[in-house]
Amino acid sequence: MKRLATALAAFILFSVFGFAMVNATTVAVDLTHGENSRYLVSPVVDRNNQSNVLAPSIVEGVGDMKWAYFGNPDMFPNNTKIKNLGENITFEALKNVDILILGQPTQALTSEEVQAIKDWFALGGKVLWIAADSDHGSGVQVQSVTNDLLEQLGYGNLRIDLCSVDDHASNAGSTFQVIGHVDPDADTPFKGMITKDFLHDGKVLFHGPGVVAWVDENGNWHPLTKDSKPPLTYRIVVTSGDGTIIEGSEPPANAYQAGDSGVFTLLAAQIIPLGGTQSILIVSGESPYGDYEPTWSPLFRGVELDGPQFVSNILHWAALVAKSGVPENLFSVSDPEGDDYGPGTYTYPTDAVFNKTGLFDLTGLDVLKAGDNYVFRFHFKNLGGNPWNGPNGFSLQVIEAYFDFKDGGNTSAIKLADNGPGANVKFNRPWDVALRVTGWTKKLVLSNGTVLENIEVFTDLEENTINVLVPVKYFGGNFNPENIRMAVLVGSQDGFGVDEWRDVQVEAEEWRIGGGDSDAIIAGVAPRVMDLLVPEWFHPTQEEQLSSYDPENGKRATVMMVTPIESTPTTTTTSTTTTTTSQQTTTTTTTTTSQVSTTTTTSSTTTTTTTSTTGSTTTTSTTSEGGGICGPAALIGLAIIPLLLRRH
Repeated sequence: MKRLATALAAFILFSVFGFAMVNATTVAVDLTHGENSRYLVSPVVDRNNQSNVLAPSIVEGVGDMKWAYFGNPDMFPNNTKIKNLGENITFEALKNVDILILGQPTQALTSEEVQAIKDWFALGGKVLWIAADSDHGSGVQVQSVTNDLLEQLGYGNLRIDLCSVDDHASNAGSTFQVIGHVDPDADTPFKGMITKDFLHDGKVLFHGPGVVAWVDENGNWHPLTKDSKPPLTYRIVVTSGDGTIIEGSEPPANAYQAGDSGVFTLLAAQIIPLGGTQSILIVSGESPYGDYEPTWSPLFRGVELDGPQFVSNILHWAALVAKSGVPENLFSVSDPEGDDYGPGTYTYPTDAVFNKTGLFDLTGLDVLKAGDNYVFRFHFKNLGGNPWNGPNGFSLQVIEAYFDFKDGGNTSAIKLADNGPGANVKFNRPWDVALRVTGWTKKLVLSNGTVLENIEVFTDLEENTINVLVPVKYFGGNFNPENIRMAVLVGSQDGFGVDEWRDVQVEAEEWRIGGGDSDAIIAGVAPRVMDLLVPEWFHPTQEEQLSSYDPENGKRATVMMVTPIESTPTTTTTSTTTTTTSQQTTTTTTTTTSQVSTTTTTSSTTTTTTTSTTGSTTTTSTTSEGGGICGPAALIGLAIIPLLLRRH
């Protein structure tokens, strides 16, 4: 019980401070059509010890959102954290509401109320969560009211079938006390937000639930499964594989039959396109509040649950997706696996927490646009879980990303501590916006040194992906992959170290990276970077870049900004003269071209420098150890070639 209390204390802090981007979200719940308010404003207490609080109320627990309700104005006379919106649902009262939850209504809504919800939903950026029940007792009426409302609403395909679902493998002692599993479909946008910070494997209570189905445009009912679902529909909570359909009352079910077994959908969401915007429809077989024991429950009959965390997560997820829609992929950049060794020599610290391979092995970056946000998805070979419970969903890594998309900027790496040097590198060209993200921090840094925190981070441990959401406005609304340059650095996060980056020694220690160059360490120029985002086609390589420091002159290694996409070489007419010796081959090439070539792609054994002018290009290539420098970085690459050759 002490462990549960500690976890819930952490949850409350997360709920209040974890999602700053949606802190103006207003949630309204309906209490005027027969619903009850269980756990809405009252905390969850131990049934055996009424003085032992297991979880705060929903209003307190999801404290970064504003709360309101439809119902008797005198229902909560002393609670200032939930506002009354009137006894009837009206469009005027709904206008400033972002999320509306109807938690098992037993009384039908008036036609005026249905129209008000319909008009409100059509505004876009809204979330309507309709929660139903089983087909036992009063649940029959709940199912009828729910489906009538969904039919009249005219938006979406989701329905509650006229039956119940039991689970013979995942329950709290009786098969109808279903323990659902939060397991969003793979194509669910931002699904890492839904599973964030679970302590009990995403187990949530669906006490005597109904089951979600869907109807097509002809009114035909269908089971909602992984392989049978409408467009933009996502199953989020499901039974185990031992779910069983139960018929409790007439009329019979439409999509399922009594005795059907397998995985059944307990909660699903559908994105409803609305001509340039969208709203979200959520339908579930159980309510987050009210009922005998709602989904908010953190503990039921000895089973510890993620109910409070899930309800908070799904509300924040839905609010974001309603405003952003499905993310549009702008571009992706891959990085070779197995190169988490910095300049080629670094080794992991020796403590057991670092015993998993690929902890600092960045395998790629996806950049997406979702409404007013860019989404940066950093993929790793293995995040190693979240052993130290970082509130951003991971613990061991530090990520810095730098973006150059306009004139001017800063060529130094981020230094957020006075005794920093951060990653201890510099850049070949100035950057305009940068990010630093760890399990505990999230910083947006402008080139003038301004540090902001209005970015969001959530982690999908199952996919070993760290997601960072940044408002579009910081990039001027323009993120053209043909024009932008970027650098992504990965290291080992050290909360007790200097400037959050773990330092490097000659020999690895329990909490120190090994394999460093003693001269560079003494001179203070050893990079702290374990991996760089360097596509296989780009040169110089990661190893060459991170070895380009100069201990004698106290110069840090130069990291090259890369282009997201490899440019197509310009068609050329070439005249070549070649001289061969036993040591190397020197080739002088004169090229006539109608345009400037922006990217030169070479093999890993070729160092290439290019000077371009409109009309002609002269290229000198020397085949020896080392790599080539491509694109706009060519001139700067010429300056560091002596360093690269000396280091290798």
